[in-house]
Amino acid sequence: MLTEPAISHAHSRVRVLYIAGTGRSGSTLLANTLGQVKGIFNAGEIRFIWQRGLLENRLCGCGRRFRDCPLWQQILHEAVGPGTPDAEAMSRLQSRLTRVRHIPSLALRRDLSGSLDFDAYRIVLARLYRAIANTTGSDVIVDSSKLPSYGRLLGLMPEIDLYVVHLVRDSRSTATSWARIKDQPDRGVAGTMQRMSPLHSALLWNLWNSASKPLLAPPSARYLRLLYEAFVADPRGSVERIVQMLGMGDAQLPFEDSSTVVLGPNHTVAGNPDRLRSGAVVIRTDAGAAFRLRGRDQLLVTALTFPLLVRFGYPVLPKAGRPPEEIGIQHLPGPLRTWRRIQRHWRWGRQEGFWRLVEEDQLDPRARLAGALRRRDWRRRHPITPGSTTPVFLVGLQRSGTNMVARALEANPEFEVRNENDRTAFDRFRLRPLPVVREIVTRSRQRFLVLKPLIDSHRVDELLGGLGTPSPGRALWTYRGVDGRVRSALSKFGVQNLQVLRAIAQGRAGDLWQAQGLSPDSRDLIQGLDVDLITNETAAAVIWYVRNSLYFDLGLDARADCLLVSYDRMLDDPEREVRRICEFLGTEYQPAMTAGIARRPAITRGELAIDPKVRQRCSDLERRLEEAGAVPAAR
Repeated sequence: MLTEPAISHAHSRVRVLYIAGTGRSGSTLLANTLGQVKGIFNAGEIRFIWQRGLLENRLCGCGRRFRDCPLWQQILHEAVGPGTPDAEAMSRLQSRLTRVRHIPSLALRRDLSGSLDFDAYRIVLARLYRAIANTTGSDVIVDSSKLPSYGRLLGLMPEIDLYVVHLVRDSRSTATSWARIKDQPDRGVAGTMQRMSPLHSALLWNLWNSASKPLLAPPSARYLRLLYEAFVADPRGSVERIVQMLGMGDAQLPFEDSSTVVLGPNHTVAGNPDRLRSGAVVIRTDAGAAFRLRGRDQLLVTALTFPLLVRFGYPVLPKAGRPPEEIGIQHLPGPLRTWRRIQRHWRWGRQEGFWRLVEEDQLDPRARLAGALRRRDWRRRHPITPGSTTPVFLVGLQRSGTNMVARALEANPEFEVRNENDRTAFDRFRLRPLPVVREIVTRSRQRFLVLKPLIDSHRVDELLGGLGTPSPGRALWTYRGVDGRVRSALSKFGVQNLQVLRAIAQGRAGDLWQAQGLSPDSRDLIQGLDVDLITNETAAAVIWYVRNSLYFDLGLDARADCLLVSYDRMLDDPEREVRRICEFLGTEYQPAMTAGIARRPAITRGELAIDPKVRQRCSDLERRLEEAGAVPAAR
């Protein structure tokens, strides 16, 4: 704690534990864990203090803006005195000294004294690290900057005793992580983290991991190579090895058990947004994570990083087994994903009728061509101001009637519809980053652009508030009665709901969309189930409950820009429900919008084997949804 008396330093030099490696290697989690050990202060990625901290004023790990954080203000005051340090000058100096082209000369030189750039930079940096140690009362500072050339500068500074943990993660897992879309909230506004192509990621992985040990060149007693996979397999044992290297073997470690770490608030500079999390975190092995790339990307990354993969002891070919994220098909390599979709569609078509498949996936070329011609004709007769298109997010849960709503809207030529198979707006069914979506909306020449990001439904509040289009967005949350949705989901997805629920309950859900945004109540429900004994019907009902609960958990029932749409009410009285949608969106109802809506006889019959407690929960939520949808919202 910062209020405790300062720990006496055994050395006049500041001890820095430097985490080297590449981005997306798990350094944030490791650094946060080490930062909970008494006597160790996790400062985050200090190399970004000038740019992201002082110039961009991003969030500190405590949640305040960097320049508003009392701790960092105290540190900077001690380091450079009153006033603001010249962050721009320090950022330029750092950039010149750590450029990639300087890596060979940095590796060869044992002393940079006499270099005007290095001497000017070293004076301020030495004061900064000393001020961190003095202000926090810490014996060791964790710096997770990772960049080998920056770590080399620290190692050449006589004021610093450098210890190194070289954290290595499988190159395929790293490339997968770089390719994913992940929110980056530390700017204080909606945004996403930097992404990188598999080629760029592989080249960076080779360079930084091959340069780390020779460039940092610490004594062997102060260097530890740690595989990320070994860390998550044995978190406590890995941290014990690190504190032993630091001579702090008697320190109390922040683990509730061998894999559960308790994270407190921190004051980290930059890093993965997970640094903003606190509380109990279960660190689990993510088996098979190295092989979630598309087939050609996997081969590319493996070929480029093959020598180091072998050197670090990684398998070149995937081991048997299927990672949790492959419960859904969106993470599978392209050819396998296509084959799984064909299998699923064939099975469902045989059971429900192949014409239903053609209708649902809009495979009839005549209907698609007719729709395109109607929209083109409308654009000719009703030119709109560029950028005035209204985005409409069609959200909810799969198999809840969203296709039916989308077809009804698309029958009106004012609407352009892009479903989750549209590669321009979606990447493996996930909505692309908001800047990309914003550009798609502003380019549209229809009055409304309908996007169907079903697996991003937990982000509705962000989509409505963060898109930033001239015409504010609207959302249609579509739901279906629990029994109808469960029957449809079992018919289309088989045992997938049960697999997903088991993954969530066992803490291995990864980035499965079904696990995102869940409330404490929903998580308690799942944790209270014996997932080894429940039926597939119960699992599907639980997924229905936790995903539809988001409508209330996100406060959408109180928003004027979100309308609750009932699949069952639409079947009972299509015109009334579609007129209600049109009124909400501010457009005229057209009879063509309801021409294709008709109730079909259920193919799947019989009593559903749903656990009574889950059934009660679902019934209560269904009544609540019906009440919310029956009350006209004030617009």
